[in-house]
Amino acid sequence: MKTKLLTLILSIFCSLAAGAQQIDEKTVKKAFAVKGTHRAPFKNATEACLTSVNLQFKLGTRQEQEKRGVGNVITWGFLEGIDDTLMQEITDEYYKMLSEKLKAHGIALSDAYKGTEQYQKLVDNNADLSREVEKKNWGVSKIFTANNAPYIEFPVGMMGAHSSLGNKLKIPVGMVFVTVDFITINQDIKKGVSNLWGERTDKFETSIEPIISVVPTTQGGKMKGDGSYARFAGNNWGFCNPNLIWSLASDVPYAATLKSAEGMPESMKKFKSAVLGDMAAIFSKGLVKSGRGAAENTFLIQADPQAYKKAALNALDKYNDFLISYIKINN
Repeated sequence: MKTKLLTLILSIFCSLAAGAQQIDEKTVKKAFAVKGTHRAPFKNATEACLTSVNLQFKLGTRQEQEKRGVGNVITWGFLEGIDDTLMQEITDEYYKMLSEKLKAHGIALSDAYKGTEQYQKLVDNNADLSREVEKKNWGVSKIFTANNAPYIEFPVGMMGAHSSLGNKLKIPVGMVFVTVDFITINQDIKKGVSNLWGERTDKFETSIEPIISVVPTTQGGKMKGDGSYARFAGNNWGFCNPNLIWSLASDVPYAATLKSAEGMPESMKKFKSAVLGDMAAIFSKGLVKSGRGAAENTFLIQADPQAYKKAALNALDKYNDFLISYIKINN
């Protein structure tokens, strides 16, 4: 049986949504994983500490879809035009936005955690966390911390230095981790009908949307370093761990150009062999299996830096609204 691959479809779609809407309790509860609060650490709180505010910026995103007996679609999207300086600027501005929004809701940020034994233990325990992530089945990202602070992750459990610090200070002590993606990839495989000569035309479609989004977990089952969440510990072993399970898209378009890639992007050549090997095989058509080959796609999105910054902060501001609404509703 012969299989013909239809021409891939590339669609560029920038959605301009309506203005921000008030977030009701039902919507907020649906947007976060359940059972994230115990003993309401924010109850009656007028101060809180943020030991680490971390933004993960996706720079390369990979998606694969397979249909048995038909084949695979693999799509890579790469972001160009964004440098480390800009990502640090966005991270620092995000911290200010979050601080101001918390203050507007009656919670001032405190530096009381600095200099404590528990904070130093948190720093030491997280010293080996990597700020660069590359996985051939997922993509490439960089992690930045607000104000160049140490990169800290809290465990989900109640025990540990973070809980001891919350008990010591008797105010919520937390960290925030947010993943910012730059692309939405939609793939579809449809098996065709065979004709009298045994020929079959299958349909492989890929559409990509250059949209900035704050996204939930994309590496299934990973407990830290992916997705968008906050971890707060408070007095009396209380905790508040909102974990976003929805994507929150920006209203602001940012892409200057979008095109199919003809080779490995220069910005990706410094990363490890896992990503390089996958990309090299795609460009050499070396990954063909059961109907694959022409359904391997690589796209480059060239960002307008200032538009990207505006779009990222727009999505992050939406996340702040959801995060603070969650805290108010559940505490």
